[in-house]
Amino acid sequence: MKNFEALIFDLGGIIINIDFNLTLKALEQFTHHQFGEGEYLTKHAIFYEFETGKISEDVFFEELKNTFGLQADKNTLIKAWNTLLLDIPQERVSLIRKLSQKYPTYILSNTNPTHLVEVENILRAQTDAQSLQELVKKPYYSFEMGKAKPETAIYQQVIDENNLVAEKTLFIDDSLKNLEGAKLTHLQTLHINPKTQSILDFLQE
Repeated sequence: MKNFEALIFDLGGIIINIDFNLTLKALEQFTHHQFGEGEYLTKHAIFYEFETGKISEDVFFEELKNTFGLQADKNTLIKAWNTLLLDIPQERVSLIRKLSQKYPTYILSNTNPTHLVEVENILRAQTDAQSLQELVKKPYYSFEMGKAKPETAIYQQVIDENNLVAEKTLFIDDSLKNLEGAKLTHLQTLHINPKTQSILDFLQE
């Protein structure tokens, strides 16, 4: 840690445990369509558009219904959409809070407003934190920034706005693709495999 001056954390898989397959299975209850993980992540533009704030929540869920023939109302689909969000261990929150006392810390996440509301609900219910905002100097969310990882511009915005030295800033993510994008801006990177690892295995307060 002595080699770094700032830390940037991903959210899903790093702070909160997630399982995309749970949302796919939940949505399949309302359609004859069979989802595949690759299709969910890359094939349909509505997911990227929602994550980058180009469409509203109402438009997203209407498009989701139309695209996949989902027979459910918006509230039901929101519950299914949020199924991937699992738990936030108190130990991770405590570690980030302590690290934030020593280093400028940030969150950089590809997410959408629907998921963020539920993440904050889980945070309050399961930990001693009231919001992600209190844990770090500033959280950055793709839907507010109009861009998404692994686009280099999203990392560069965090670097520039906070006058960070990229070579002395550690970016932590569970996606190798996102880490490759970060490396193009000269950020130092740490890959976490959430199935077997957590930030507690690598970072010390």
